[in-house]
Amino acid sequence: MWDLGSSSFQVLVCDADECGGLQPVMRRRALLNLGLSVGAKGAIPAERIAASLAAVKRLRSGLDEARPDVVVALATAALRDADNGEEVVARLERHVGRPIRILDGEHEARLCFIGQRGGVWMGQGPTAGVDLGGGSFEVAVGQGPEILLAASAPVGATRLRGELALGDTLDAADRSAIRARTAMAAAGLATALAVFPGVTRRTVVSGGTARALARLATARLGDREGQGSGDVRQVELPAGQVDELAEHLAGLDLKRRLALPGMPPRRAAMLPVGASILSTIADELAVERFVVSVWGLREGALLDALSRL
Repeated sequence: MWDLGSSSFQVLVCDADECGGLQPVMRRRALLNLGLSVGAKGAIPAERIAASLAAVKRLRSGLDEARPDVVVALATAALRDADNGEEVVARLERHVGRPIRILDGEHEARLCFIGQRGGVWMGQGPTAGVDLGGGSFEVAVGQGPEILLAASAPVGATRLRGELALGDTLDAADRSAIRARTAMAAAGLATALAVFPGVTRRTVVSGGTARALARLATARLGDREGQGSGDVRQVELPAGQVDELAEHLAGLDLKRRLALPGMPPRRAAMLPVGASILSTIADELAVERFVVSVWGLREGALLDALSRL
Protein backbone atom coordinates (compact mmCIF):
# COMPACT_ATOMS: atom_id res chain seq x y z
CA MET A 1 0.00 0.00 0.00
CA TRP A 2 1.38 3.37 -1.11
CA ASP A 3 0.01 6.38 0.78
CA LEU A 4 1.36 9.56 -0.80
CA GLY A 5 0.11 12.06 1.74
CA SER A 6 0.43 15.71 2.67
CA SER A 7 2.78 15.09 5.61
CA SER A 8 4.58 11.93 4.56
CA PHE A 9 4.84 9.20 1.96
CA GLN A 10 4.31 5.78 3.49
CA VAL A 11 4.45 2.16 2.43
CA LEU A 12 2.48 -0.38 4.47
CA VAL A 13 2.58 -4.12 3.84
CA CYS A 14 0.16 -6.39 5.71
CA ASP A 15 -0.75 -10.04 5.89
CA ALA A 16 -4.52 -10.45 5.58
CA ASP A 17 -6.65 -13.20 7.07
CA GLU A 18 -10.06 -14.49 6.00
CA CYS A 19 -11.82 -12.64 8.82
CA GLY A 20 -10.75 -9.21 7.65
CA GLY A 21 -7.78 -8.88 9.98
CA LEU A 22 -4.59 -7.12 8.88
CA GLN A 23 -1.21 -7.81 10.44
CA PRO A 24 1.49 -5.27 9.51
CA VAL A 25 4.73 -6.87 8.35
CA MET A 26 6.49 -3.75 7.04
CA ARG A 27 5.95 -0.04 7.45
CA ARG A 28 8.26 2.64 6.09
CA ARG A 29 7.81 6.39 5.75
CA ALA A 30 9.47 9.52 4.47
CA LEU A 31 8.53 12.86 6.04
CA LEU A 32 8.07 15.42 3.26
CA ASN A 33 5.43 17.92 4.47
CA LEU A 34 4.21 18.72 0.95
CA GLY A 35 1.15 20.32 2.52
CA LEU A 36 3.33 23.22 3.72
CA SER A 37 4.18 24.14 0.14
CA VAL A 38 0.63 23.69 -1.10
CA GLY A 39 -0.71 25.86 1.71
CA ALA A 40 1.88 28.58 1.20
CA LYS A 41 2.29 28.60 -2.58
CA GLY A 42 -0.48 26.48 -4.07
CA ALA A 43 2.03 24.20 -5.78
CA ILE A 44 4.89 21.82 -5.01
CA PRO A 45 8.28 23.46 -5.74
CA ALA A 46 11.12 21.79 -7.61
CA GLU A 47 13.16 20.91 -4.52
CA ARG A 48 10.17 19.19 -2.90
CA ILE A 49 9.48 17.28 -6.11
CA ALA A 50 13.09 16.07 -6.12
CA ALA A 51 12.80 15.03 -2.46
CA SER A 52 9.55 13.20 -3.22
CA LEU A 53 11.09 11.27 -6.11
CA ALA A 54 14.09 10.29 -3.98
CA ALA A 55 11.76 9.15 -1.18
CA VAL A 56 9.71 7.00 -3.54
CA LYS A 57 12.86 5.32 -4.84
CA ARG A 58 13.89 4.41 -1.27
CA LEU A 59 10.43 3.18 -0.34
CA ARG A 60 10.13 1.17 -3.55
CA SER A 61 13.20 -0.91 -2.64
CA GLY A 62 11.54 -2.03 0.59
CA LEU A 63 8.28 -2.83 -1.16
CA ASP A 64 10.07 -4.89 -3.80
CA GLU A 65 11.68 -6.96 -1.05
CA ALA A 66 8.26 -7.70 0.50
CA ARG A 67 6.79 -8.81 -2.87
CA PRO A 68 3.12 -8.19 -1.98
CA ASP A 69 0.33 -9.89 -3.92
CA VAL A 70 -1.92 -6.83 -3.98
CA VAL A 71 -0.60 -3.27 -4.31
CA VAL A 72 -2.66 -0.08 -3.96
CA ALA A 73 -1.17 3.35 -4.68
CA LEU A 74 -3.08 6.44 -3.54
CA ALA A 75 -2.39 10.17 -3.38
CA THR A 76 -4.31 12.48 -1.06
CA ALA A 77 -4.85 16.19 -0.39
CA ALA A 78 -1.48 17.79 -1.22
CA LEU A 79 -1.20 16.09 -4.60
CA ARG A 80 -4.95 16.42 -5.17
CA ASP A 81 -4.98 20.18 -4.63
CA ALA A 82 -1.56 21.35 -5.81
CA ASP A 83 -1.62 23.32 -9.04
CA ASN A 84 1.01 20.95 -10.42
CA GLY A 85 -0.29 17.84 -8.66
CA GLU A 86 -1.08 15.82 -11.79
CA GLU A 87 2.38 16.55 -13.22
CA VAL A 88 4.06 15.45 -9.98
CA VAL A 89 1.96 12.29 -9.79
CA ALA A 90 2.91 11.38 -13.36
CA ARG A 91 6.59 11.62 -12.42
CA LEU A 92 6.07 9.61 -9.23
CA GLU A 93 4.28 6.85 -11.15
CA ARG A 94 7.44 6.09 -13.10
CA HIS A 95 9.20 5.18 -9.85
CA VAL A 96 6.24 3.59 -8.07
CA GLY A 97 5.85 1.32 -11.11
CA ARG A 98 2.06 1.48 -11.31
CA PRO A 99 -0.76 4.00 -11.68
CA ILE A 100 -1.39 6.24 -8.67
CA ARG A 101 -5.00 7.08 -7.92
CA ILE A 102 -5.55 10.67 -6.80
CA LEU A 103 -8.38 10.30 -4.31
CA ASP A 104 -11.20 12.81 -4.30
CA GLY A 105 -12.33 13.93 -0.86
CA GLU A 106 -15.46 11.79 -0.68
CA HIS A 107 -13.62 8.60 -1.62
CA GLU A 108 -10.88 9.38 0.89
CA ALA A 109 -13.50 9.82 3.60
CA ARG A 110 -15.06 6.47 2.69
CA LEU A 111 -11.75 4.63 2.85
CA CYS A 112 -10.88 6.28 6.17
CA PHE A 113 -14.21 5.13 7.61
CA ILE A 114 -13.71 1.57 6.34
CA GLY A 115 -10.39 1.51 8.19
CA GLN A 116 -11.91 3.00 11.35
CA ARG A 117 -14.74 0.47 11.24
CA GLY A 118 -12.17 -2.33 11.10
CA GLY A 119 -10.21 -0.93 14.04
CA VAL A 120 -12.86 0.23 16.53
CA TRP A 121 -16.12 -1.31 17.76
CA MET A 122 -18.92 0.90 16.47
CA GLY A 123 -22.12 -0.68 17.77
CA GLN A 124 -25.45 -1.08 16.01
CA GLY A 125 -26.52 2.51 15.36
CA PRO A 126 -25.04 5.21 13.13
CA THR A 127 -21.46 6.17 14.02
CA ALA A 128 -19.45 9.23 13.02
CA GLY A 129 -15.80 9.14 12.04
CA VAL A 130 -13.24 11.93 11.54
CA ASP A 131 -9.78 11.55 10.02
CA LEU A 132 -7.42 14.52 10.38
CA GLY A 133 -4.44 14.49 8.04
CA GLY A 134 -1.80 16.94 6.93
CA GLY A 135 -3.81 18.48 4.09
CA SER A 136 -7.47 17.79 4.84
CA PHE A 137 -9.91 16.29 7.27
CA GLU A 138 -12.57 13.76 6.37
CA VAL A 139 -15.93 13.12 7.99
CA ALA A 140 -18.16 10.09 7.49
CA VAL A 141 -21.20 8.44 9.06
CA GLY A 142 -21.85 4.73 8.75
CA GLN A 143 -24.17 2.07 10.08
CA GLY A 144 -23.25 -1.57 9.74
CA PRO A 145 -21.70 -2.12 6.30
CA GLU A 146 -23.29 1.01 4.82
CA ILE A 147 -21.66 4.45 4.63
CA LEU A 148 -24.38 7.08 4.82
CA LEU A 149 -22.28 10.24 4.51
CA ALA A 150 -18.74 10.94 3.32
CA ALA A 151 -17.20 14.38 2.90
CA SER A 152 -13.88 16.21 3.07
CA ALA A 153 -12.62 19.69 3.95
CA PRO A 154 -9.28 21.19 2.78
CA VAL A 155 -7.89 21.87 6.26
CA GLY A 156 -4.96 19.97 7.77
CA ALA A 157 -2.00 20.70 10.03
CA THR A 158 0.79 21.04 7.44
CA ARG A 159 -1.45 22.83 4.96
CA LEU A 160 -2.68 25.40 7.49
CA ARG A 161 0.79 26.04 8.84
CA GLY A 162 1.90 26.95 5.33
CA GLU A 163 -1.26 28.85 4.43
CA LEU A 164 -1.25 30.99 7.58
CA ALA A 165 2.57 31.29 7.81
CA LEU A 166 2.50 29.99 11.39
CA GLY A 167 5.64 29.85 13.51
CA ASP A 168 6.90 27.32 16.04
CA THR A 169 4.59 28.55 18.81
CA LEU A 170 1.04 29.83 18.43
CA ASP A 171 -0.20 33.04 20.02
CA ALA A 172 -3.84 34.00 20.53
CA ALA A 173 -4.08 35.52 17.06
CA ASP A 174 -2.66 32.35 15.48
CA ARG A 175 -5.13 30.13 17.30
CA SER A 176 -7.96 32.45 16.35
CA ALA A 177 -6.94 32.24 12.68
CA ILE A 178 -6.78 28.44 12.84
CA ARG A 179 -10.21 28.28 14.47
CA ALA A 180 -11.73 30.65 11.91
CA ARG A 181 -10.31 28.72 8.95
CA THR A 182 -11.39 25.36 10.39
CA ALA A 183 -14.86 26.59 11.38
CA MET A 184 -15.43 27.91 7.86
CA ALA A 185 -14.51 24.53 6.39
CA ALA A 186 -16.62 22.61 8.92
CA ALA A 187 -19.80 24.67 8.46
CA GLY A 188 -21.12 22.67 5.53
CA LEU A 189 -20.23 19.39 7.22
CA ALA A 190 -22.18 20.38 10.34
CA THR A 191 -25.23 21.03 8.16
CA ALA A 192 -24.89 17.63 6.48
CA LEU A 193 -24.54 15.91 9.87
CA ALA A 194 -27.72 17.52 11.20
CA VAL A 195 -29.79 14.72 9.66
CA PHE A 196 -28.12 12.33 12.12
CA PRO A 197 -29.04 13.88 15.51
CA GLY A 198 -26.48 13.20 18.23
CA VAL A 199 -24.29 11.00 16.04
CA THR A 200 -21.14 13.05 16.69
CA ARG A 201 -21.30 12.89 20.48
CA ARG A 202 -19.07 9.81 20.28
CA THR A 203 -16.87 10.21 17.22
CA VAL A 204 -14.19 7.78 16.09
CA VAL A 205 -11.02 9.64 15.10
CA SER A 206 -7.92 8.57 13.18
CA GLY A 207 -4.76 10.22 11.94
CA GLY A 208 -1.38 11.15 13.39
CA THR A 209 -2.64 14.15 15.39
CA ALA A 210 -5.22 12.06 17.24
CA ARG A 211 -2.76 9.27 18.00
CA ALA A 212 -0.16 11.75 19.27
CA LEU A 213 -2.67 13.50 21.54
CA ALA A 214 -3.77 10.13 22.90
CA ARG A 215 -0.16 9.26 23.74
CA LEU A 216 0.27 12.55 25.56
CA ALA A 217 -2.98 12.01 27.45
CA THR A 218 -2.11 8.47 28.57
CA ALA A 219 1.39 9.59 29.57
CA ARG A 220 -0.12 12.37 31.69
CA LEU A 221 -2.17 9.78 33.53
CA GLY A 222 0.93 7.73 34.22
CA ASP A 223 -0.17 4.90 31.96
CA ARG A 224 3.27 3.46 31.46
CA GLU A 225 2.04 0.79 29.06
CA GLY A 226 0.32 3.34 26.84
CA GLN A 227 3.33 5.64 26.88
CA GLY A 228 5.87 2.94 26.23
CA SER A 229 4.06 0.78 23.70
CA GLY A 230 2.39 3.54 21.75
CA ASP A 231 -0.78 1.43 21.59
CA VAL A 232 -3.59 3.96 21.85
CA ARG A 233 -6.37 2.04 20.13
CA GLN A 234 -9.78 2.99 21.52
CA VAL A 235 -8.32 5.57 23.91
CA GLU A 236 -11.04 8.12 24.67
CA LEU A 237 -10.29 11.82 24.35
CA PRO A 238 -13.02 14.08 25.76
CA ALA A 239 -13.41 17.27 23.75
CA GLY A 240 -12.41 19.34 26.77
CA GLN A 241 -9.15 17.43 27.09
CA VAL A 242 -8.34 18.01 23.42
CA ASP A 243 -8.91 21.73 23.93
CA GLU A 244 -6.71 21.74 27.04
CA LEU A 245 -3.90 19.93 25.20
CA ALA A 246 -4.20 22.31 22.24
CA GLU A 247 -3.87 25.34 24.51
CA HIS A 248 -0.91 23.84 26.35
CA LEU A 249 0.95 22.84 23.18
CA ALA A 250 0.43 26.24 21.57
CA GLY A 251 2.74 27.95 24.05
CA LEU A 252 5.58 25.42 23.95
CA ASP A 253 8.50 25.67 21.56
CA LEU A 254 9.72 22.56 19.74
CA LYS A 255 12.36 21.70 22.33
CA ARG A 256 9.83 21.79 25.17
CA ARG A 257 7.30 19.80 23.17
CA LEU A 258 9.87 17.11 22.48
CA ALA A 259 10.51 16.86 26.23
CA LEU A 260 6.88 16.00 26.99
CA PRO A 261 6.34 12.38 28.10
CA GLY A 262 4.73 10.41 25.29
CA MET A 263 5.49 12.94 22.55
CA PRO A 264 6.14 11.21 19.17
CA PRO A 265 9.17 13.11 17.78
CA ARG A 266 7.97 13.16 14.19
CA ARG A 267 4.65 14.76 15.25
CA ALA A 268 6.11 17.45 17.49
CA ALA A 269 6.55 20.14 14.82
CA MET A 270 2.96 20.13 13.55
CA LEU A 271 1.07 18.98 16.65
CA PRO A 272 0.10 22.43 18.03
CA VAL A 273 -1.64 23.24 14.74
CA GLY A 274 -3.23 19.80 14.47
CA ALA A 275 -4.48 19.94 18.07
CA SER A 276 -6.07 23.36 17.48
CA ILE A 277 -7.78 22.06 14.34
CA LEU A 278 -9.12 18.98 16.14
CA SER A 279 -10.34 21.09 19.06
CA THR A 280 -12.24 23.33 16.63
CA ILE A 281 -13.72 20.32 14.81
CA ALA A 282 -15.04 19.10 18.17
CA ASP A 283 -16.71 22.47 18.80
CA GLU A 284 -18.15 22.87 15.32
CA LEU A 285 -19.44 19.30 14.99
CA ALA A 286 -20.69 18.98 18.60
CA VAL A 287 -18.27 16.18 19.52
CA GLU A 288 -18.32 15.25 23.20
CA ARG A 289 -15.59 12.62 23.04
CA PHE A 290 -13.30 11.11 20.46
CA VAL A 291 -12.44 7.41 20.37
CA VAL A 292 -9.04 6.84 18.75
CA SER A 293 -8.69 4.34 15.93
CA VAL A 294 -5.17 3.35 14.94
CA TRP A 295 -6.62 2.18 11.63
CA GLY A 296 -7.57 4.73 9.01
CA LEU A 297 -6.98 5.43 5.33
CA ARG A 298 -4.23 2.89 4.66
CA GLU A 299 -6.01 -0.01 6.33
CA GLY A 300 -9.31 1.02 4.78
CA ALA A 301 -7.76 1.10 1.31
CA LEU A 302 -6.32 -2.39 1.80
CA LEU A 303 -9.60 -3.81 3.14
CA ASP A 304 -11.48 -2.22 0.24
CA ALA A 305 -9.05 -3.64 -2.33
CA LEU A 306 -9.20 -7.12 -0.79
CA SER A 307 -13.02 -7.06 -0.79
CA ARG A 308 -12.93 -6.59 -4.58
CA LEU A 309 -10.76 -9.64 -5.34
